Amino acid sequence: MATISFDLVSPENLIFNDEVGMIIVPGKDGDFGVLPGHSKVMSSLRPGRVMVYGEDKNLLKAFFVSGGFAEVNPEKCIVLAESVDEINSLEKSSIEKEIQNLENQDTETAKEQLTISKAKLESLSSTFYEKI
Repeated sequence: MATISFDLVSPENLIFNDEVGMIIVPGKDGDFGVLPGHSKVMSSLRPGRVMVYGEDKNLLKAFFVSGGFAEVNPEKCIVLAESVDEINSLEKSSIEKEIQNLENQDTETAKEQLTISKAKLESLSSTFYEKI
């Protein structure tokens, strides 16, 4: 079976780099799957999960990205994320506490953070794309 090279990059460093079977990316207009041989695409990202699968379609890793861009061509997918958290490292209680604190604030920055925090909480409970 074919593979596609995948890079997940945050402003600080390279988070993930490997040959994978498939990636699901949270595009601005909806999630999209990337397989080897995919046509060229450039998309902005919304807060959500990046799901990485092996050639056998088993889930290898899941990440939460707060936004960014994805560039796809037939051989490679690059996700440039504003921030990245491994889904397993997110704690529901701390996110809920963060949401409570942000709901009391009325600044634009707080509203953006609140949207991201709510998406994180949703990502933790979501079972979409767990099995392909």
